[in-house]
Amino acid sequence: MQLSRGLAAAGLLACLSACSGPPATAVTTPVVTTRTTATPRTTSVAPTPAFVTPAKITAACPFVTVPDIMQAVGGAWAATAIEKPSQGGSFLCTYQSKFHNAAAFQLRILVPSGKTPRAVTDQVAKTCRTPAVAIPDAGNSAYYCNGPDQDIDGLPEQQTRVFVAKTSHDGTRAGILDLHRIRESVYVNLAQLLGERL
Repeated sequence: MQLSRGLAAAGLLACLSACSGPPATAVTTPVVTTRTTATPRTTSVAPTPAFVTPAKITAACPFVTVPDIMQAVGGAWAATAIEKPSQGGSFLCTYQSKFHNAAAFQLRILVPSGKTPRAVTDQVAKTCRTPAVAIPDAGNSAYYCNGPDQDIDGLPEQQTRVFVAKTSHDGTRAGILDLHRIRESVYVNLAQLLGERL
């Protein structure tokens, strides 16, 4: 019986070594290093809500804001927009600089009853001290000229007058923006913005 047990053990050993295949080899997985770059953090800024031209005008300041002026000028400006009491169909916004006692810029929005854009254009052009320079793509008519000087801290300061008139909401609307003399591109940008918003 010991012989049969020995033969059985040898047979089992032979079977195991034949069934198991070649000796196992160690499988090495190459070490892969990955480098992650930090994703730059972005801050999303909510877009400025689109300006909606009001059916009825109740104020001038929303038509040209301090940030609108800063963007047109291309720089920072410490100022506050102050709405003045309206007078009939005339609305006035002054832009008060923190460095001056007087308004640095002012915007008047007119809603003249029964007048065409051409009639208002001709009337306001009479206040120009130099011939008006037409501005394209800004309402029915738009121009800039040297306007009346303004008293800033007791000194007369030369002003540029930017004017825009258009037909809107079944009537005539006009904007007169008086500002420091800067450069033509500022006048054009502000006139076109005003023309869109009137």
